[in-house]
Amino acid sequence: MVATLLSLAACGSKTQQTQQTEEPMNKDFLTLATERYSVRHFSDTPVEQEKIDLIIEAGRVAPTAVNSQPQKIYVAKSPEVMAKLNKVSPCMYGAQQCFIMCYNDDTVCKRGENGNYGEIDATIVLTHMMLQAAELGIGTCMVGYFKPDELCRELNLPETIHPVLLMPFGYAAEDAAPSPKHTEYRPVEETVEVI
Repeated sequence: MVATLLSLAACGSKTQQTQQTEEPMNKDFLTLATERYSVRHFSDTPVEQEKIDLIIEAGRVAPTAVNSQPQKIYVAKSPEVMAKLNKVSPCMYGAQQCFIMCYNDDTVCKRGENGNYGEIDATIVLTHMMLQAAELGIGTCMVGYFKPDELCRELNLPETIHPVLLMPFGYAAEDAAPSPKHTEYRPVEETVEVI
C-alpha cells in the first residue's frame, strides 16, 4: 500500500551525536555544486526528520511548467519498501532511505498533443532536493536505472502516477568517495555556443 511509504515519525535518537550529523558551514553555490557527488556507499546512520523535511521543502518550491507542481514524492523509509526498491534497481548502495520521484497525470502540464512536462518537472524538483541535501551534509545518488513497471506493481501505485527517478539518500559511509570521473569536464567550448 502506498500509505505505508510515508512514515513521517522522527528518525533515530536525537541523543546520538556523531561528526556526520553536525551542521555543515554554508558554502557558495558553485562550491556546493562542485563538491557534491553521487554517493554509492551509505552508512547506517538515519537522517534526522528535520533534515528530510528541509529537503522536501526545497523540492516544494522548485519551478515547474506553469507552476503545475505535478510531482508526487514518496519517502521510502521502511525496510519492507527498501527491500522492494532493491528488487527493482541494483543502485540503492546500502541506503536506508530513498526518495521516489514521480509525476501525476492529473496535475501535469501538457506539451503538444500527446506529451507533457512531467519528466522535466520531476527532474527539476529532485535536483533542488539533491542540492539541499548536499548543503545539509546528506549524500544522494540520482538513479534512473530501475524498472518503472515493476516498481509500480511492487508499490501498488495508482495508474496516474509515473515514476521518473529514484534518489537513495543518507550519510555517506566513511569509505565513500566520488567516482574517478567526478572532476572530468568537457571544455566549455564543446558544450556552450553563443549564437
